[in-house]
Amino acid sequence: MEEKESQARALLDKTNRQFNECNALYHAAAQRCGLSDAAFWTLYALVTSCEPLTQNRIAADWGIPKQTLNSAVAAMVKKDLLALSPGKGAHSGKIVTLTAEGCALAERTVVPVIAAEEKAIRAFGLASAEEMHRLTQRHLECLQREFETISAFP
Repeated sequence: MEEKESQARALLDKTNRQFNECNALYHAAAQRCGLSDAAFWTLYALVTSCEPLTQNRIAADWGIPKQTLNSAVAAMVKKDLLALSPGKGAHSGKIVTLTAEGCALAERTVVPVIAAEEKAIRAFGLASAEEMHRLTQRHLECLQREFETISAFP
């Protein structure tokens, strides 16, 4: 039993290091673009979405704290990169859209990152990428279930 625990710990260390290394890659990409992480992911979300997005939706879908996202959006609105418009429902929130200047910025920054990601996925192999996604999703679901059982969390 002790050996299995040791193996599990070693795998967790490797997995967490990979996760952090991946986050560091995207953080470095955002910095090279002259963007905060929240601004980068906001542009990314807007470029890749097929539907209108609210600030709340971006925050939820991309795991960005609402206050952090709202600050990034406000700064980008001030720079005329984004525009906010009322959503359709009373509680739907404001729809975030790219301005012409925001589209140009996204083309110079986020679009090349997306192209690099797509190239990397093709080099990795679509079947392998799909399997990795499936397994990672399963791991996240197991992790979430286990975290929910920890009583020390608020």
